[in-house]
Formats: sequence, structure tokens, C-alpha cells
Amino acid sequence: MRICLFTDSFLPYISGVSSAVYNQANELSRRGHSVSIFHPRPSRNDSFETVPGLDSSVSVYGLPFSVPTFNIPKLRWSMPLFLYSYRRLRQDPPDLVHVHTEFGCGLEGMLLGRWKNVPVIGTFHTFFAEPDYLKQFYLPAFGWTQKAMWKYSVGFFNRCAHIVSPSKSVRDHLVSRGLHRPATVLSNGIERMSLRPPEEIQAFRKSLGIEDFAFIYIGRVSPEKSIEVALAAFRQVLHENPKAKFVLVGNGPGDAAVDEKIAELGIQNSVIRTGRIERDRLMKENYPLLGDVFVTASKTENQPVSILEALAFGLPLVGPRAKGIPELVDDGVNGLIFEPDNVEQMAACMSRLMGDRALHNQMREASLATAGTHDLQHVGDELEAIYLNAIAGKKAEVLGQVFPSV
Repeated sequence: MRICLFTDSFLPYISGVSSAVYNQANELSRRGHSVSIFHPRPSRNDSFETVPGLDSSVSVYGLPFSVPTFNIPKLRWSMPLFLYSYRRLRQDPPDLVHVHTEFGCGLEGMLLGRWKNVPVIGTFHTFFAEPDYLKQFYLPAFGWTQKAMWKYSVGFFNRCAHIVSPSKSVRDHLVSRGLHRPATVLSNGIERMSLRPPEEIQAFRKSLGIEDFAFIYIGRVSPEKSIEVALAAFRQVLHENPKAKFVLVGNGPGDAAVDEKIAELGIQNSVIRTGRIERDRLMKENYPLLGDVFVTASKTENQPVSILEALAFGLPLVGPRAKGIPELVDDGVNGLIFEPDNVEQMAACMSRLMGDRALHNQMREASLATAGTHDLQHVGDELEAIYLNAIAGKKAEVLGQVFPSV
């Protein structure tokens, strides 16, 4: 199959959507499919000829008319002008288009799929109608704006042949708001990780000043991630173990606010900020293993790839009972759940895993077992089946139009 993926979020911008597109493109290419990725063209300083770790047979095209998102480093938006992608698809038309976002690039993919009369598959990744996301893009978080955003998103995905939802929570949200297209719950998928020897990991941790237990968060630093809740909980944990560390990997529009919060809490000597780490280096050097437990306080997550990767590295999890998090954090099995924004409960979960080594080891094994259920090979099997069914359905539809029943 010739498959075209359209996404507004792609490298050099690091996000769960970027990682999902990257991983799935690699898996589909390994299976012998012709894969192209269309995304907003990065700035001149961030431009690249090849993407490290991406299969060399995957074609990557930057849509030329892209503009920066001023408060989110490296994220750009493209206007759907069609000519650039039209020229690339004219000679070698796709069998199928898969859109991973519903705005600039995604809209271009949708319309080009309709122009080529091929099926369009859509994946809903992000709750853009959440107030924290609206504020991030300078949109008022009123009831009517949330309703309008949901109406647009649901209307967009109702024009797809099939919807892929990384979590049941998201699918249920879409259905409750009017989605009537077929929808399959399917993980974003994770590759099997190559682990460094334990002595190298210990030396890596020590080089950053980690001598004892450490908690880690990996992801975008922005308001909707509720990082201040995790930091406040960590401050309480420090009363039990002053040697504990909090490793924060990533950057974003919330950098200044997070730094202010760290200073306000007086935990500067216990928080390690690495800043942005490129994805291939993040995985190759096993950055998740700088922590003993992965923590998140975000209430807006669908299926964070960072949590999937934490599972693959065998990290127990601590997360809120919100959106898709409970579908990954099996309370009492591979991690612990707390009520959203409840600092005391989050601190209690963190302290419990830090103080009970037997429980921690038990949850490490459970995390590795959970990771196996999100194996990228399984995701590839499911995607191929969805794609083939959609293509067969489109052919039947075309035949029905050519030879209508009398």
C-alpha cells in the first residue's frame, strides 16, 4: 500500500503525536508499504534532510507555508494550500490517507484524500477543547468555545472512513458528542527498548547527582500538564527522604512558570532539569531510567507516548484518575492512581512506592508486562487490517456508483 500520513505535530517538535507518527511510519515501512509523512516545514535553523532513526524508505515532506506558534518552541502550523502536496501525489497517488490532526496539515490530508477518492483514516490524539489547551493558543476558555471546538473536531472525524482512538475514554467522548463513524481503540504503540547495562545507568544517574530514589517526568512543559501539582507533591515527599530527586525532561511554554514554582517551593537543589532532549538520544541513552518512578499530574491526556515508553523501561507509574490515564495506570498493579489536582494523594502515592521496595519491584514487572500489550507489531497488524478494510470499502462504494443497482 502507498500510505500518506498528515500531521501538524512532527519533529523537531517533540510530542506524543510526533512519536506515534514516527513509530507507526517505521513499522509500516518495515512491512514493505510505501509511506510518506506530510508536516509543517520547520524553520531554517531546525530544518533536516533526514530524521534520525526513521526508516530511509519513508519520504518526509515539509509543507512550505508554515508559521511558528510563538509560545510553543518548534511547533509550527501550516496553511492548507494543496499545491505542494498535490504535485507530489499527482504522479504517485496514495491508496489511503491517515490524518493525525484535524487542523492545517490534517485538513489538507482530508481534502486531498477526497480529491484522490481514497479512504481517509483519522486518529484523535488531543483534547483541544480542554480549557488549558484553549488558553495555550490564546483562545477564550468559555463554554461556547469548548462546544465549538468539539463540534469542529467531531465534524472533521465524521468525514473519515474510520477513526482510531488510542484510548476508550477518547472514543467515548467522541461518541457522546456525535461521532457516528466506525471507531477502533488502538494503542499508539511502542518499540521494544534496547537497555544499557545497569552499571552504565548507575554512572549516568550519578553524573547528574542522583544518589538515591528519583521520580521522573518526560514531556512538554506547559500549563495543561499540571507540573506544579507534581512539584508540590514532591516537596512533601522530600520530608521523608531529603535525598530524593525529581528529574524533569523537556521544555515548553511553561518553562518560566515551572522555574518560579520550583523556587517558590524551595526545592531547587532537588530538581534536575535536563531541558529538551532529542527523541533518538532520549531512547538510545535510556533517559527514562534516570527515574525509579514515572509521574504525571496532567488531566488532559489521551494516551501519552511518554507513559508507554516508561512502561517499556519497566517504570512504575503515578498518575491522576483523568481521561485516558487509568487505562494505562492499573491502580495497585503497575502503578498508583490519585484524584486530579490532589497534592496530598499524589505525594502519598509517591512516598508509598519510594518506601516499599517489594511493591516497587512487583510493579516494575507489571509495567513490563503491560508494555507488551502495546507492542508496535500488534499495532501494525491492526492498522493494516483497518487500512485494507477501508480500501475495500472505498472500492465497493466506487463500483456501486459506476454500476448502481436497478
